[in-house]
Amino acid sequence: MNHKERVLKALNNDVPDRVPFFYWDVPEFGEKMISFFGFTDRDQLLEHLDVDFRWVEPKYIGPQLVDSNNKCKKDIWGVGYSRIKKGKFSYWQATDFPLKGITDPAALSDFDWPSNALFDFNSLNAQLEKYKDYAIMTAPGYSSPGLFRIVQRLIGRDSFMEVMMSHPKFFKALCDKVIDFYSSFIDEFFEVAQNRVDFIRVADDFGSQTGLTIGHDHWDNYIRPSIDAFTAKPKALGVHFYMHSCGGVRKLLPNFISAGAEVLDPIQTRAAGMDPEGLKKDYGKLITFCGAVDEELLLRKGTPKQVKEGVNSLLDVMAPGGRFILGPSHKIKVETPVENVIAMYEAARDWQPKHS
Repeated sequence: MNHKERVLKALNNDVPDRVPFFYWDVPEFGEKMISFFGFTDRDQLLEHLDVDFRWVEPKYIGPQLVDSNNKCKKDIWGVGYSRIKKGKFSYWQATDFPLKGITDPAALSDFDWPSNALFDFNSLNAQLEKYKDYAIMTAPGYSSPGLFRIVQRLIGRDSFMEVMMSHPKFFKALCDKVIDFYSSFIDEFFEVAQNRVDFIRVADDFGSQTGLTIGHDHWDNYIRPSIDAFTAKPKALGVHFYMHSCGGVRKLLPNFISAGAEVLDPIQTRAAGMDPEGLKKDYGKLITFCGAVDEELLLRKGTPKQVKEGVNSLLDVMAPGGRFILGPSHKIKVETPVENVIAMYEAARDWQPKHS
């Protein structure tokens, strides 16, 4: 059974030869892992960990985004980031929000919106051939469309709710601009990729530790139309829909499923309503769960022994009957011990189902 077959079997309420593996990190941790093993690239790391997924994205061919001293950068939306140093670690943090304070819809006409001309979509072909035996998804980042997470970056997270509630015409016009770009991007992406990609990943965050951060009216008015736009062409090609949302989103699970989501990640099990037992019992035959290994406390602060015990307990609940993919509950942060991540995958490889 190859990697692709393993993942697709788990998606179909069937039990593969082992639970599939997913891997997700911040770039700084990936560099740390690669250095630890003495590898030269990320593919070697993923192969060593026996990860079943690979992601693809078109080559960026636009203007340089990172300055020459690697201290500032912009993304394709014009959002500015600064390199922040915290102790011995450093990371990128959004510090400049190009539409912050703007509420006039007319101003959006003059904004420098990203376009497909920034990408070489034909560069996907070599990647798709290289990873044909893996479960392939659209890469996190600009190849995974989203709506509210992009709007938050453009206007600033702190002002997001105020703008949505007090300036609905501007907010709707802004959402339409984001949807227009991503609809065009995904159409051209899949014009090249066709059904050689297994998953279209749509990424937004609708929950916090305590529950939902959006109402069902927000879902109906903004999110569901954007998901339908982003997934129309991939679904027509038979591509699976992989939904990403952090936080306590249990109350949105029926919405995800009705929109066609076949996978939900990253399953932050300490958030409200996201306990593995309840999710598996109520939705385990309707949607595949991906992630669920606590990144914040267990992977970052536990011991390898505790990680292995946690993984075994999690798999005892989530793996029976298929419909589960093991991975971290969020991007693995740079301060996480490498030994704990190794322990996570070792435990999952060694796990055996309990038979009554």
